[in-house]
Amino acid sequence: MHFVATRVLVLLTALLTAACAGTIRPPVRPAAPPADAILILPGLGYTAAGARAMRALAAPLRDEGFDLYVPDYIARSGLAGSRHKLRRFIQDQRLERYERVHVFAFLAGAWTFNPIATDLPLPNLATVVYDRSPYQERAPRIAVDRLRLLARLRHGRIVADLAREPYVPLPRSGVRVGLVVETVPTSFVRRHAATADSYGPFSFDCEGFGQPFDDCLFIPLDHSELYTRFREVWPEVRTFIRDGRFSAAADRTPPTPVRLSESREGSK
Repeated sequence: MHFVATRVLVLLTALLTAACAGTIRPPVRPAAPPADAILILPGLGYTAAGARAMRALAAPLRDEGFDLYVPDYIARSGLAGSRHKLRRFIQDQRLERYERVHVFAFLAGAWTFNPIATDLPLPNLATVVYDRSPYQERAPRIAVDRLRLLARLRHGRIVADLAREPYVPLPRSGVRVGLVVETVPTSFVRRHAATADSYGPFSFDCEGFGQPFDDCLFIPLDHSELYTRFREVWPEVRTFIRDGRFSAAADRTPPTPVRLSESREGSK
């Protein structure tokens, strides 16, 4: 029994690790900032490895004319506390001084950012690209249903809030919106395939994410990989920022959804 509990705790920690890897912001300098800032809002899968990958991007992005900001905003008290921390970060970093601000929101980032978007001091908000996943968006509910106590001990209320609160679409007009959709389940979701399947069929229909958008693409990555391999996705995000569309080479064909428990059995 002790072995099982320890194994579950290790899995939960590894696969639903809170955003505790520290804040990333550009260096203080006397010169005027670039015209553009990119604000990346990580979620519960943001580990030290993801933070290293983001930090490695800061200098190349600066060379391309973007100041990179990655806040440590997720609060154990839940989504309300996370929204308070994000609002303070945006105010403290004076993001309104840029000509344009672009947001890339991982899952918890979207649930945090969208409900307060109209109240934020961001009149220069130009672009929001959302990470979405039919698989990973079930992870908080799986954690609450199967690992409630461990999830609460590890993360506080934030997991339960994400499992309970419905998605609120971006309520601002005049902002370009793109969707980057993961097509691979994480090992956490695969390990709980039967539970994930029990919530209903998966859908990769971009219209079904409840977020009006200008363009949508699919990537063969799981949620954890998107953090550590964000460099591979950045060219498409940059193209969307500049053109309001992803590139002609972007994959816009949704995969055929399958029951995860059946796909696991077929791989044995």
